Amino acid sequence: MKRTLLSLTILLLVVFVAGARAQEATSDPANWCRNGAFTRDSKEFGLARVQGEKGARAYFYGEEEGCPSPAARCRQKAYLIPGDEVLTSRTFGEWVCAWYQPARGPETVGWLPANMLLRAEFVDPIPLAAWLGTWNFYRNEVRLKPGRRAGALSVAGDATWMGVNPENVHVGELSGEAEPSYNVLKLGADPEDCQATLRLVGSYLVVSDNKQCGGVNVTFDGVYRRKR
Repeated sequence: MKRTLLSLTILLLVVFVAGARAQEATSDPANWCRNGAFTRDSKEFGLARVQGEKGARAYFYGEEEGCPSPAARCRQKAYLIPGDEVLTSRTFGEWVCAWYQPARGPETVGWLPANMLLRAEFVDPIPLAAWLGTWNFYRNEVRLKPGRRAGALSVAGDATWMGVNPENVHVGELSGEAEPSYNVLKLGADPEDCQATLRLVGSYLVVSDNKQCGGVNVTFDGVYRRKR
């Protein structure tokens, strides 16, 4: 009897740990707002502009324990000024996770106070021509052209991951044809194969994949800008 109870206890413990690990693998902490998780942590993205009087500063806030909050320890050095445009994802109380992409240089990602952001309205429907072009995110590239079927888009892309050793290079490819549903374009039907979701948000192309589109560490995840 004792042996049966011990076995049952061990079984329940294994199930609990497995469930906890599965939850950790599929969802990040609620206060996370970071580059690598930005495109996968939300299914709703928007645009906003910083608002305020001349000289106002909208500081980014971090994701440490107890953050974001107005506490000084949560505030980062980076800030925006009225008129700056950001790509927004999910919210955390009175905070909005935002991605700021300057004309040159790397992006800044973090929490911004919601009361300093003015949300943008989108055009509906989105013309197919708005998708077309070559889009880049660092070494990654996604090319969108009219598809063979009316209303469809042909997608081709290349992704690269480079390790510390210059010879340690992994690559990936993205290809397919599909019709966008409003601002969302989905590629791939088999979860064991490459799947990707492309979202057109203003002048940004938000891409996320299932990490099956290339070699080890290769991903198309990122916020792309159209190549000029």
